[in-house]
Amino acid sequence: MKNRIKFYFFYTLFFMLYFAIARLIFMLYNFEFAQSSKLTEILLSFIHGGRQDASITGYFLLIPTLIIILTSYFPTKFLKKFFNFYTVILLIISSLLIVSDAELYKNWGFRMDATPLLYITSPKDAMASVNIITSIKILAITISYLGSFIFIYFKFIPVQINKIKPADYKTSLIFTLIFATLILPIRSSVGIAPMNTGMIYFSEKNMFVNHAAINLVWNVGYAITKMDNSKEINFFDDKVAEKYFKELYPNDNNLSSSQKIFKNEKPNIVLIILESFTAKIIEPLGGKNGVTPNLEQISKEGILFTNFYATGDRTDKGIPAILSGYPAQPTSSIVKFSGKTEKLPTLTQKLQKIGYSTQWICGFDINFANLKSYLIHNKFDNIITIDDFPKPEKNTKWGIHDHVVFNKLLEECKKSEAPYFKVFMTLSSHEPFDVPMETVIEGDDDETRFLNSAYYTDKYIGEFIDKMKKLPSWSNTIVIFVADHGSRHPGNTKMHLPQKFHIPMVWVGGALQMSDTLISKYSSQTDIATTILSQLRLPANDFIYSKNIFSNKSKSFAFYDFNNGFGFLTDSSTQVYNNHSNKYILENNKTNNKTSNHGKAYLQYLLKDFSSK
Repeated sequence: MKNRIKFYFFYTLFFMLYFAIARLIFMLYNFEFAQSSKLTEILLSFIHGGRQDASITGYFLLIPTLIIILTSYFPTKFLKKFFNFYTVILLIISSLLIVSDAELYKNWGFRMDATPLLYITSPKDAMASVNIITSIKILAITISYLGSFIFIYFKFIPVQINKIKPADYKTSLIFTLIFATLILPIRSSVGIAPMNTGMIYFSEKNMFVNHAAINLVWNVGYAITKMDNSKEINFFDDKVAEKYFKELYPNDNNLSSSQKIFKNEKPNIVLIILESFTAKIIEPLGGKNGVTPNLEQISKEGILFTNFYATGDRTDKGIPAILSGYPAQPTSSIVKFSGKTEKLPTLTQKLQKIGYSTQWICGFDINFANLKSYLIHNKFDNIITIDDFPKPEKNTKWGIHDHVVFNKLLEECKKSEAPYFKVFMTLSSHEPFDVPMETVIEGDDDETRFLNSAYYTDKYIGEFIDKMKKLPSWSNTIVIFVADHGSRHPGNTKMHLPQKFHIPMVWVGGALQMSDTLISKYSSQTDIATTILSQLRLPANDFIYSKNIFSNKSKSFAFYDFNNGFGFLTDSSTQVYNNHSNKYILENNKTNNKTSNHGKAYLQYLLKDFSSK
């Protein structure tokens, strides 16, 4: 019995060490975030994270403990084979997840959960944003980490197994008791609530050390079992939540209270969705100087929305927000569920009913992220994708560079009869930021490559508008520029902060009555549909999350969500709430009024609606 208990102790210790080193790898890999943390915070992330390490180790020990109980009376030959096989499989799977997560965190700003499973439809899709150097680095770290612990295992653990001898019923009883008590580390609590991520969050100001405390393998396993957790968020009684939500959208007679900005009854509308463009690269929005000079000049000729926000942090969340007025969800994406998206209203179909021709244009594969299903639901008259371009022009990992597709958009505008509605999505400012242009902003890190890619896209924005102005149809055309989501660059903005979601929206065109105008009302991608339809004097009642920005009756607010929480912004307050810790992690109320419940009600109402579709 003594040798079995000694072996069991060493085996448990082995996994606790393995996960402690995993946390160290995560911190070193993301040193740019870790260096701003205090040493005490780093140490506390190991201490608090140790609870979750113990929890997943408890899960790992369930089957081995049963095997020990069942083989108490037999020779240990089978026991050795089982543990060797079982441990190596666990190490391979866990190591791949742990190292991949360290890289993913740089770009997504949260620890891996079930979310990546929604996006990995093929190895090509999964690796498209990863350059060769990063791939080699990930592979080298994985091999080193995995190899080290396989070596440690075979150096120390089989030796302990060899010492085990057949035992009596007392051993079975002891390990049966141990098996029963594994519930304690697994739950990490004797109370009602079992282990959850909120339990290990300890810092109210530094989210990175909270994230570092998370055990990645536990987090992935938990998330997979809770992939549809939309029913779990209940801040209020449903009727109370609905009341708060509807206060945000008062009965707005948008057909009469709206300021009219279209000169013509049915202007052509070109909606250009800019990949990853953030307010942080637009100087009039407080961003860096010299990155987007053309878009900034264009904004002076039209309307710039200064407090405009993305509703989520991924392209597949931004597109339905723009075209269907439907907000992002914290841990899911409605685009992944064709049955749900088919119940969404669409701006395209509204415009088709009054005679608009509609067209989607992009230079990438729309099969990624189930986007094709959503675009088909929009019933575009014509869809142009990567497959419609000559093979020599497919010269980037994701597809076709922006200057080529801008030329295609111009051709389509030239030959289309009015009125038309065209949606074009750019690509080149997506990772890995590979653009066919000499470096303008010096540097070779991710941030400067992103800035150069945005500069490149901006260059062809300027050329496109210059050519459009020369067309006879310019006087009957509106061009709308809006980002699909923000970016952590420049400045490695944390995933939950409003700056990450602050994006540009610019309206320009010969059919626009305004020029050099700033709109400061807080608004979001979800508001685009109702705002356009209101200008066309069309009802938009089925876009329940969308307001008319130009109405003097609509509220000034923007809602966004992240994994796993939300932000709610108004003229007088900023609120960021974390669903894991069940508390506000950023709260700034300029008017000293009581904390508003509107953000919580919005999220609850949205998730209930999402679940019911």
